[in-house]
Amino acid sequence: MNENMSETNRVIDSLQKVLCTATSTVSDANVANNDYFKRRVLGFKAEMEFEKAVSDFSSELRFVEGGQFISKKISGAEDDKNKFFYTTIDYEAPTSYTTVYKRISQWDEVDEMIYIQVLEDDWTTEPFKITQHDGVKATTTILKPKYIFYHFDKTTATFSTHQIQDFSVILRHFNLPARNPSLFKIRGDEQFRYFEQYDIRTLKKIYATRYFLDNVMRQAQSRQFIDLDGFILKDDKVVLVEIKEKSPIEDGESMTKWQYGWDSRRLLWYLYLLNKLDLSVLYNVRRINNRTDRLFVQWDSLFIDDFLKGVSWSNSRGGGGGEDTLLAPYLYFKRLDEILKTL
Repeated sequence: MNENMSETNRVIDSLQKVLCTATSTVSDANVANNDYFKRRVLGFKAEMEFEKAVSDFSSELRFVEGGQFISKKISGAEDDKNKFFYTTIDYEAPTSYTTVYKRISQWDEVDEMIYIQVLEDDWTTEPFKITQHDGVKATTTILKPKYIFYHFDKTTATFSTHQIQDFSVILRHFNLPARNPSLFKIRGDEQFRYFEQYDIRTLKKIYATRYFLDNVMRQAQSRQFIDLDGFILKDDKVVLVEIKEKSPIEDGESMTKWQYGWDSRRLLWYLYLLNKLDLSVLYNVRRINNRTDRLFVQWDSLFIDDFLKGVSWSNSRGGGGGEDTLLAPYLYFKRLDEILKTL
């Protein structure tokens, strides 16, 4: 890492190395201009802009980070059931997440709940193995964030400093991989440039989260993730949000022929959480004009139960990454500010 870089560029440089190394490049033949790596890198923009949209709308609404349900791959034996760890990474004091953690703690399959607080200062660097653009393996450096680890007591609904203050708090539950993880090539320099428009605090939080998920957790064999995008909080109300950036599927000039899709795997997971935790689930699309220019048009939003009222159950569409996508009419969606007024 070039020590003469600005702090912003040092964070972006480390983020690029971590994301590239952990992410394959797979094009989806079903959708034009839909490379998985590109979609993943550009996907952070929608999440950052959504948080801003909520905070700009009303000071009575609070957006907080989504967490991660982490589990081991089950063996298939009759008595082997999913058990989850739940984690969240943010700057805020852990008490800012008490409402969310209390709600999630109602689910008895969540064994342990950890809050990981990011510190803005005292970051260091560490060696990191990469595959360069030309395919040659090399060792470089990346930023190493500073964290404080907290345990959430499900009985008392309180946080306390964990006795373990490193990522072994989670890794100790997993075996090491049987072989070293693949190191995918460094690429996509131009796709990371949009991060430069965001403040350093936001960038460091994104990086601290990806450092955990795309770097640290690669050391855990057979780990499985479900990554949540975020929550909107108002008093005791908790709304789980899914955030995407895309343009509608246009099967004609009339908007009555337009549709939005929802990844069936994630849709099923959200339905499960809705029933387990008594949550509202809100699907939000940062609508763009097309995949090339990606100019912002508006936020389109719809609650999951309203989405399901319009789903065509008799057919699905191949989505990005090879997942099936269930489709609902575009005109079912409302503007985000209309939805936020109802909360």
